[in-house]
Amino acid sequence: MKTVKNNELTYYLQKNYNKDIILLVMNLLELINKTALELSGERAKRTTHYLSTFHRIQASKEFHTVLEHIQNELTSIGDEYSQIHEYIADGTKQYYDWETPISWDIDDGTLELLEPTQKMLCRFSEVPESVCTHSKSVNLITEVVHVGKGKEEDFKDIDVKGKVVLTTAGPRTMIERLSKHGAIGIIAYPSEQRAQGHQEMIQYVGLWPRAENVEQSTFGFSLSRKQALELIEFMNKGKPVKIKADIKAELYKGKMHVLSTKIKGDKYPEEEIIVIAHICHPAPSANDNASGSALLLETYRTIMTMIEKGVINHPERTIRFLWVPEFHGTIPWIMEQEKKDTFKPLFCINLDMVGEHPALVGYPFTVNKASISTPTFINDLITECIEHVKDNPIAIEQGGWQFPWNYRIKPFAGGSDHLLFNDAPLRIPSVMFGHSDTYHHTNLDTIEKVDQTTLKRVGIVTACTVISSCYRDEFAKEIQKVFLKGIEKRKGSFLQMITNELELSANISDDEKKEKELTILNLLMFYVEFEKAGLHSIDNLFSNLNSQITKLTNKNLEYFEDHTYDLTNIQQIEEKEDTFDQQLGSVPKRLWKGPFSGGILYKTMDDLESLKEKNLSENQISDIQDFSKIMMSNYGGLMFDIINMIDDKRSILEIALKSCLIEWKIINPRVIGSFFELLRNLELVEY
Repeated sequence: MKTVKNNELTYYLQKNYNKDIILLVMNLLELINKTALELSGERAKRTTHYLSTFHRIQASKEFHTVLEHIQNELTSIGDEYSQIHEYIADGTKQYYDWETPISWDIDDGTLELLEPTQKMLCRFSEVPESVCTHSKSVNLITEVVHVGKGKEEDFKDIDVKGKVVLTTAGPRTMIERLSKHGAIGIIAYPSEQRAQGHQEMIQYVGLWPRAENVEQSTFGFSLSRKQALELIEFMNKGKPVKIKADIKAELYKGKMHVLSTKIKGDKYPEEEIIVIAHICHPAPSANDNASGSALLLETYRTIMTMIEKGVINHPERTIRFLWVPEFHGTIPWIMEQEKKDTFKPLFCINLDMVGEHPALVGYPFTVNKASISTPTFINDLITECIEHVKDNPIAIEQGGWQFPWNYRIKPFAGGSDHLLFNDAPLRIPSVMFGHSDTYHHTNLDTIEKVDQTTLKRVGIVTACTVISSCYRDEFAKEIQKVFLKGIEKRKGSFLQMITNELELSANISDDEKKEKELTILNLLMFYVEFEKAGLHSIDNLFSNLNSQITKLTNKNLEYFEDHTYDLTNIQQIEEKEDTFDQQLGSVPKRLWKGPFSGGILYKTMDDLESLKEKNLSENQISDIQDFSKIMMSNYGGLMFDIINMIDDKRSILEIALKSCLIEWKIINPRVIGSFFELLRNLELVEY
């Protein structure tokens, strides 16, 4: 075995790519540069293109075909651990509290306009999104009627019996209503807001029947807003619109599949770092999420190659790679692994829409941080990696975007599989890498909007976050320093939050001022506790740390806590609990199993008028209505952050105060208390 010193590394590797080399010292920037030499954004884009040609609907035959292709690729790289897990997909089976989808395959589908003029409106073979997923087979001629947003009042005085309705409503929300009024099918089109600037956009929408309404379910098509407006204009002129619908498809009790593999750790194999991407969605769905699935494969290839060439030591911890049907496949996989005593996951990175072209899509790359419920170092480590990559010339592909990286670090978000890892039963820090994207879930999510430089940059950050965390010693001190840098930034954010709040207290009553000061005192205590928990996460996972830095950081946090009272002129207040409502001291207990599915809560928050039917006071209803826009933004990020903190230990007050640390904004604890009354009313919690 030959040991290579840092200053000899580059020259030696160029001459001797030898798997017997051991690297005893490498800093994070050197790791990033070495990873950039191996990871190919061009190759990841070609894989993205290939995957985008498949109609990858969950629990379908074509989805399984794609998994087999990736498994074959893994084998060609040298994989020995890949496995395709199989789960039930019949619409009745539940994993935790999550229902499985029903398997569905489609051969073809067409929608033809017969009157008042004749034309082909869509073909599945041309635009797969044009047939709603989970449509039943049909071959008929009938009339189309327009029902606007598809609400109950929109059906008033309109005869839809035996006809197909044209609507902006999501087909999956309409199954019962269509059956109730005798409509036999649905044609969906984008709202004005959704189609803004893209009148020919066709949405990816589906019926997604459940076991209890599969018999009522029907068929559907998806047209562009431009096409729909033409049909509506015919109707407005009194001309009946007659169509011929033809779909050859099958709904059946089938199987759902997850592909997993790993690079097994040679010292702590039970400790797993998880990288996940969902591979589902219709063709093309290039960025969402063929890009994440392709980059996951490229990340695996890169790490394996670096191990073989001796660029890095063999990982001490296991690195797990997962290709899943979003949510539906991840849930049973977690349930399966959680039963194993040897499964000790550490954190998760979710790759979701990671290839967007900066000019053609336009949104910055986004890291959605781990939940406030799981204090961790990985948010700071990821940020440090991005800082090393954003202007790095060797992280640019020749055929890709040539300019610096535009990125944002944002709070925890909903919307994808990282949610499931951050919540019970695993409760591990989980982040999402991705972009906002006007074109996602439409036929316009195509390969030309994927950029190879973006893929390379995201891949480098992913690989280096994972690699630097998979050893106990090699990057420990640098990770420790990176976390310390993050603490200093957050301390500034905390001070700014509370000083801004105190400046608003000049003209309030003494009682209100006392309550606000008490809120800040409690908040300060929870903030310091949060940072110490993050520091503890480093101590648990790494050795060879600088003990002086650990001691200094703890003392610094204690100093910060003690002297913030002086900085803000707050005097310590005794009998803290008596100032808040008794309800805020209650400890909520979950009445569901596994990760939170959110269905009933989403439905309630989507119809705020329904709150009046709940056993809530007018003030509580007002609190929830005012808070709903903040809570449900970012794919329900704040809502899920609050839900994640329900652990049968934290009080509502603690959850409320820790929620203030998410975006550094004071949230009135009583508003969170009103939200918990809604959860109790919905029989989601008890206390």
